[in-house]
Amino acid sequence: MLQPAMFDESMTRREVLKRTAASIAALSVNLQFVSAFRRTSEPDWPMNNGPFGNFNPRRYGHRLVDDLAKTRLLWRSEDHFGFGKGGASSFLSDLIIRPTHPGSCFGPIIADGLIFVSSFQPSGRVWAENLPHLKNFQKPIAAEQRKKLQQQLRIGADDLLIALDQRTGKTVWKAVEEGKGLNRYMGKRLGFGVAPAWLDGKVFNMGTTGRLYAYEARSGNKLWETDLGKTHLAMEARKKKCLDAKTLLGYLGWDASLVVADGVLVVPLFDAAPDVSLRGVDPMSGKTLWEIPAINCQYATPAVLHYEQREYLLVATSKGSLHMIDPRRGKVLWTVDKLAPNWASLTCSADHVIVNIGSQKAGPKRGIHFGLYGAYRFSPKGAQRAWSMQDRTENLFVNWMDSCARRAVVMRDGLVYLFCSHHPVDGKQHLHVIEEKTGKLLHSEENDFRGSMMLLVEDRLIKWCDAAHKAKTGGSRMEMFSADPSNFKRLGSIYAPPEAPSTGYEVYMEYPYADGCLFQRTETGHLCCYDLRKGT
Repeated sequence: MLQPAMFDESMTRREVLKRTAASIAALSVNLQFVSAFRRTSEPDWPMNNGPFGNFNPRRYGHRLVDDLAKTRLLWRSEDHFGFGKGGASSFLSDLIIRPTHPGSCFGPIIADGLIFVSSFQPSGRVWAENLPHLKNFQKPIAAEQRKKLQQQLRIGADDLLIALDQRTGKTVWKAVEEGKGLNRYMGKRLGFGVAPAWLDGKVFNMGTTGRLYAYEARSGNKLWETDLGKTHLAMEARKKKCLDAKTLLGYLGWDASLVVADGVLVVPLFDAAPDVSLRGVDPMSGKTLWEIPAINCQYATPAVLHYEQREYLLVATSKGSLHMIDPRRGKVLWTVDKLAPNWASLTCSADHVIVNIGSQKAGPKRGIHFGLYGAYRFSPKGAQRAWSMQDRTENLFVNWMDSCARRAVVMRDGLVYLFCSHHPVDGKQHLHVIEEKTGKLLHSEENDFRGSMMLLVEDRLIKWCDAAHKAKTGGSRMEMFSADPSNFKRLGSIYAPPEAPSTGYEVYMEYPYADGCLFQRTETGHLCCYDLRKGT
């Protein structure tokens, strides 16, 4: 509203009109800011792989900046959730230089105007007083640093789920499950990467020892708690062994997230490696509905696809099989065998999925071949090969767990965007745009952003450089393209956010997009909100 005090009788008509126009423009900007967080009837990003189960965000119709350097940092969270991935050389080194513990290594989910981040914080007994690992540390450790390390290197942990206001980043509520967890440290690998999931006003979270929690999303009131049976008991046994020996042990990395499909909560069990079981859970009670053994790669979040008013699961294994699952019955509808190992989370449309069919060219590690993408057309009745990429150098990607558990495929509007990282051959990488139904190559170019993560945002494609590593090695830089294959080009400059984003390793720490804004975890353990809209 325009205030009377803004004007006086001495002002000319031109001055009044000029000031009125300026006030209306300022009001418009404020309204645009509010609209970026408007409450919609559908959740913005209700699970790790987004609102459509394939990592695509909703489209809100915003005009985005033409250069990522023009983005604005809107807020930084009060709470912190851990720094995620550490360095390859020393877990202890990271604890000394970071302001917080490692915590979880996955991104937030967004629904009902709230952002939910799951993590844990060390609690309970510390390691032995004379920490054996510190004796062999390369550099002398000051008494203050030693004290800090002892506080972070506790054996137990409190499982956490924290709800933030999407508009401000302020903490709304915090669920703390005291002493129920295990301090899941990670260096380069073996992080705890299980994102929560939301459904109908409830949010579901997994704890670090295989407990499963359900909370009321608006209030944080706990609705029920259960556990993953043998998986949970095995983790509790490890925790007891840690307590008895006063030391920390290595753990199996947990990297597949919770999803909801057709009203069923789908939970990875982490009961084996490299392929794990899936369990269907009643979201109202926590009761187990079904269980399918060794059906999903341990690093991959199941894809949720929408087909003729129903939702289904698509999963693949490291042994080279592809499966479609009816989540209501827990029934495998069909299987495609004799594929190459599929380590990464699948990307699909309503009737096509991109998988690794395998190259005949030997890879840079003994006994391993390069990966090669192909598409399968599917329905609940079956699947058949739609097309395959040519087995040529520019179409290959390195294919072992350490380099392939990435997300380098996105699909939307009948198009497939593929990033092929074959650097051990000739040091080059390629970005392709392909017609989904036919496999026709629409655009191809060299791109040196090794190991990249991609996200389709409105009419743009955003790509991260080597988002499995830290910012100091060039990781987490961003570039933006026009998504139209007939006019595909980079827009603006390569951009490094002011708050260095955090990362995972075996899987990416997802950066959700919601209503004009991008949300990124940082190396200091916080969550930042960046405004990508033009003219705000």
